[in-house]
Amino acid sequence: MKKLSFILATLCALFMSCNNDESNNNQEEDVQKLEKMYQEIVTLSQVNSQTCTDSKDWDFTAIGAKACGGPEKFIIYSKKTNTAEFLAKVKTYTDAKAAFNVKWNVSSTCDVPVPPDGIGCVEGKPVFLKNTAF
Repeated sequence: MKKLSFILATLCALFMSCNNDESNNNQEEDVQKLEKMYQEIVTLSQVNSQTCTDSKDWDFTAIGAKACGGPEKFIIYSKKTNTAEFLAKVKTYTDAKAAFNVKWNVSSTCDVPVPPDGIGCVEGKPVFLKNTAF
């Protein structure tokens, strides 16, 4: 009887350790969560909903995390948005992307995106300015 109890307890422990809980999501689910977070950030940035008439009303920040370090890219945002909330969401996304890279052993190029020289307004949309002078 003691052997049977031990076997049952061992089997229960084994099945519980194999339980597919939220921390063991598959990679596609994690990608979808990251994409949802990113789309919320884009919406908060107001880049698609506000007309750009004065480049001083816009700023940019690094976003995302490459597997070998550094940001993935830069994102433009309106200074009229709740900047503290926006930057907090960018940080949360960047941290989540870094954790994703570690969890799924992601590899990437190790090039570093060059920060833009500023923001300009073109046809009512904010755009990155790049210094093309050599």
